[in-house]
Amino acid sequence: MMAAILTCSPVVFSSCVYEDNPVENTSQDVKNADRAVIEEVLSERLARTAQDTRFELAKKSIKTMSDFLSTLDEEAVKIDIGTIVATVISRGNIVEMTSLSAQDKQAVEKCLKDQFDMTDYDLSGLESFVQIDAYETLNKFHVIVKNNQCTYTEDAEAFTVEIVMSDTERMKFQAKFGDSDDDICVFLTRVGDAVPLAIQLPKSFDVSMTTPDGHVVNGAINLSSTASSSYASMKSDDWKVGTMLTDTYNGRDETITAQLSYGKDKYTDEYINSDELKQLSDMGYFFAAGYKLMKFNKCKSVEELSVTIDDDIVISVSIDDAAKSLLALGHLRQLHGTLPSFFAVDTYTQELNKYVHFTVHQKSTDITARGTLLTIMKGSKNEFQPGVALSFKGETMAQSMYENLTEEDLANYNKIVQNFSELVDECTTMVETFSSKIKTIAAAFKI
Repeated sequence: MMAAILTCSPVVFSSCVYEDNPVENTSQDVKNADRAVIEEVLSERLARTAQDTRFELAKKSIKTMSDFLSTLDEEAVKIDIGTIVATVISRGNIVEMTSLSAQDKQAVEKCLKDQFDMTDYDLSGLESFVQIDAYETLNKFHVIVKNNQCTYTEDAEAFTVEIVMSDTERMKFQAKFGDSDDDICVFLTRVGDAVPLAIQLPKSFDVSMTTPDGHVVNGAINLSSTASSSYASMKSDDWKVGTMLTDTYNGRDETITAQLSYGKDKYTDEYINSDELKQLSDMGYFFAAGYKLMKFNKCKSVEELSVTIDDDIVISVSIDDAAKSLLALGHLRQLHGTLPSFFAVDTYTQELNKYVHFTVHQKSTDITARGTLLTIMKGSKNEFQPGVALSFKGETMAQSMYENLTEEDLANYNKIVQNFSELVDECTTMVETFSSKIKTIAAAFKI
């Protein structure tokens, strides 16, 4: 879903939203001044992104990771991870239920019911749980996966997971947890199928990712919830998750920030019917896993997902029904590149229109546009695809952004879409490979 939303940005403008206004596909004789400004921004970003070699680097890195995972002996790694997890847990604090305030005790019981389906009877016999502080326990942990072995040292500057693929290729993830009294505690697993384990996280921490080719992306993650206690349920409390990623490319600093808040309506039964569930499964692991993740978190709607590019362009999206939207998006993904008919594409285009709504705002000029999704014809091959139309202040009709692109813009747009599609294919392969391995490895955590 995240990849699809980013595709809706001024980088690509090729997906997802709702608008009550009718759509006019032809340019007005006198162009709206606000539209002219945004189209200039779009043209510049299309040109820059089309030449961005990070697409190729990302595809290469992901393929390298997929190849590495495919040769990984998960049984051997599982034993090593079990040892590491036991080490971390042994350094945790035993929290007695009787030591909790009435508010915290009620919050903990709600978390345990949500996460592990514990009953009142189960809770009556629970005297304590293990809690680890990310700042005190994980900050120097350096986990290394190499030659089908998983080892650790405690000499890192931040919690580090390093995957060594060869002498010259390695991937590294780091998270730097700060000391804070204002933390969030979430329950992750049960130790030995008995004692619940909670992790105490600061509400803000720094992260970084190093790709196999040595490229580093830095960022930060911010967490908040509506829970009345520091003990928050991942399933029943409303959450806000903020992410900021910074990157330097060809001497230019670029920043993407995203703010996700979800809660509101929650699914109580099966999200979609059995036939729709089978369709999602047939679409591949990416869509099936996305659905399972939403169901796990009982997240039916997304109140707001805002993405800020270069601290200027803000795309704000809300989703009324995440599962139905994912299903429609999966159908559109299946149709991509197959020369589908207008009706085939428009069926799912309009399905997305029911559930997904968005606006585009430029902070530097205070220009805002409302969007709608429509079906457009790409090129001369009668190939149809979803497209975005925007309506600006003073306009009575939304206009397709695709129709207003110059020939140069169109060439850049098509190149980006192709690059993005190939990147999604590589990501899907990697996620599927990872999934086949993690089922065995996860047994070490007894999740």
